[in-house]
This record gives sequence, structure tokens and C-alpha cells, in this order.
Amino acid sequence: MATPDYKTELEQLRRDYVEADPRQRWRIAQHRVRNLHHGPNRLVAAVSAVEGFARSLVVERRAASKAERWKLYGEYRNKSAEELVTEYLERRALPKFDDETWRLFGFAVQYRNLLVHECTYLGDDRATPLINACFVILHSLAESQGLAEPKVAEAGKPANRR
Repeated sequence: MATPDYKTELEQLRRDYVEADPRQRWRIAQHRVRNLHHGPNRLVAAVSAVEGFARSLVVERRAASKAERWKLYGEYRNKSAEELVTEYLERRALPKFDDETWRLFGFAVQYRNLLVHECTYLGDDRATPLINACFVILHSLAESQGLAEPKVAEAGKPANRR
């Protein structure tokens, strides 16, 4: 099976939804809110989980008190998920993730942004690998803090990092 061209598909999906009329957008919006456990909603939650957890880890590493956490939060509030994970790994001198996991995570973030802002739709065939990359990263971050037992990635492969 060929590797999906996420970049082209992401651009096409954005184009499709920009060009859709309100009736079409209404149907998709209704589908999204009625199917909370479907791919698009799970992807949004998975990316947001990584982003929020990574933000808390970076802030925790730098803050000496709760008051300082609040001040630092403002500095990190609008950083991307990729920036937060990268900074955490660098501050802890931890290895980066393998290229494929990191590539898929980058696309997961882009799709999450599109899904949130346009209430678009994404099939499970595209969402699942992106969600799995998020789980690999999320679980690895938790492991680095002693918060999780070693886990095998959703696709049955070990959580790979370099």
C-alpha cells in the first residue's frame, strides 16, 4: 500500500471545505457533533493531549513555584505542539522521535487545526496513523516523567525514538 500524500490531501480537504456551500457544511457539522468517537474528534483530542501535556512539562521544568508557572504559561500558551515537544526533549536531553513518527505528528497538528477551525471531516483511514503518532509521543513523554509503563504503539510496533 502506498504512503498517503498527507500534504496534498490536507490542501485538497481545505479547498473542498472552503468551496462547500452552507448546506454541505451544516451536514458535516452535524455529523461531527453526533459522532464524538469518530476519527476527526479523536484526532483533535490526541493532538491537544500532546500539546497540553508537553506545555505542562516545559513550564514545570522552568518554574520554581506555582506563581512562576502562571507567568511562564503566558510565554508558552501559543506555542505549537511541535515547538513544545521539541523544547521539552532538548531541555531533558532526550532523543528525538523517529522521522516517520515526527512527520505524522506534524500532519496530525495541521489536520487538527483544520478540523477545529473548519469543522471538517476526515476518514478513519487517514486519522488512525496520525492518532497513533500522537499516542507514541504522548506516551513517551509520560514515560520520561515516570508516569507510564512502557507501551507498544497502537499499530503493534514499539514506540520508536532515535
